[in-house]
Amino acid sequence: MLDVLSYLMDRPGSWVSGEEMASSLGISRAAVWKQIQILRSRGYSILSSTRKGYLLAQVPDILDRRSITRALETGYLGRELHYQSETSSTNDLARSVVGSARNGAVVLSEIQTSGRGRLGREWLSPRGGVWMSLILKPNLPPALAPRINMAVGVALARTLSELYGLQVGIKWPNDLLVGEKKVCGILTEISAEMDRLNYVVVGVGINANLDGGAFPGLWNATSLQQELGRRVSREELIVRFLKEAERSLEDMTSDLEKVRQEWCLRSSTLNRLVRIELAGEELVGTARSIDQEGALLIETEEGTMRRVLAGDCIHLRPVKRDDQGR
Repeated sequence: MLDVLSYLMDRPGSWVSGEEMASSLGISRAAVWKQIQILRSRGYSILSSTRKGYLLAQVPDILDRRSITRALETGYLGRELHYQSETSSTNDLARSVVGSARNGAVVLSEIQTSGRGRLGREWLSPRGGVWMSLILKPNLPPALAPRINMAVGVALARTLSELYGLQVGIKWPNDLLVGEKKVCGILTEISAEMDRLNYVVVGVGINANLDGGAFPGLWNATSLQQELGRRVSREELIVRFLKEAERSLEDMTSDLEKVRQEWCLRSSTLNRLVRIELAGEELVGTARSIDQEGALLIETEEGTMRRVLAGDCIHLRPVKRDDQGR
């Protein structure tokens, strides 16, 4: 069936005869017709004409691995693409294939039944979102792994801002916000030895084509569909993000300060009062910057500077335009 779909998608807006497809694909015309019926049952709108053949009129909002692969503009990221219609979580699936996967392999799923965020928190992942994981095998010491989180956050913010014109802020350490509502999350998990990383799995969840009913009342979340008032092409979003992520990861290696500065420019956390919840401690102060390892630098109410590498961050007051120099 994927052969027939690919054949039609390669000829957008054009009628294609059943005889032509059968000859080109090396199957019978009856087999072409059968596959057309299967595609229609899955939501593809395919017109038919006795004289003209078939025309792919509309593609449903489902992800197609071949379509994504053909559209990629990356050198390595996403060139190996694993797709499932449903999985517990893409990070779990990524870890199950990591041994044989190449650097830059990507795992995608339409639905996660046990999606999670930091500290094992539930992450609702119904159909319509983008749930994916990147498998990276960088030549980095474990202490520098947080740089990857920084680079991916920058890539996500850049993607959503440039594709949709949204004002997207990066909330330390791993969320992206529109206004004060969460639209994306990042979950980075590593396997390491004392002096080297074995691999890094970066889970990315984007609330794409979800309506308000997808989020429980206590969730301070939004979606691209809610913010834009329309559905978005998830395939276009994935392709653009992978392009930006590869660029950002390369910059992380060659010019980390460039990535750090862009993170700071796009941050919704810096220059505002925050509370950081640490193991057995709460820290209140003004977030001033991040360092090259991704640690947040907090100026406490006593005037001292604290460096925080991990913790829950709660914004306590709105950011002021003057604080960000805009």
